[in-house]
Amino acid sequence: MKRLVSLLIGLVVLVVMSTGVGAEGKSELAEARKGTAKYHNVQKAIDDGYLPTDEFVSVPGLGVMGYHYVNPGLVDGEVDASSPEVLLYVPMKNGDVQLVGVEYLSTSEDSSLFGQQFDPPGAVEEYSLHVWIWKHNPNGMFAHFNPSIKVY
Repeated sequence: MKRLVSLLIGLVVLVVMSTGVGAEGKSELAEARKGTAKYHNVQKAIDDGYLPTDEFVSVPGLGVMGYHYVNPGLVDGEVDASSPEVLLYVPMKNGDVQLVGVEYLSTSEDSSLFGQQFDPPGAVEEYSLHVWIWKHNPNGMFAHFNPSIKVY
């Protein structure tokens, strides 16, 4: 039993260390998960102002971003870990969608969360940061695309 507990503690430490975030970032990740947990029900996201986009973002060889549900009322120069501007969903076999991550958008070039500086405008006009808080990404929690997501 002691060996099992030691093994589990070691795994937790390894997972925490592999996120690449410091103490403040870990606290913000907890806020992000707490603030978005209700959006596993996509209808709650829609009810709270997140608008689905029609385009499923996927690049062969890179992976998936998924469907972006954007809350335009949140896109400004302020960011809040518990209220991302975008929710990322992927389709499931049964036709529903599954929440896999979030994206933060900001009009401010000085935006950062989780100890990560936002990416400069490119595909979108705002500074952005993808965070795979609901689906492990082997390329890293803050990578743009997630190659582990299966598309149905």
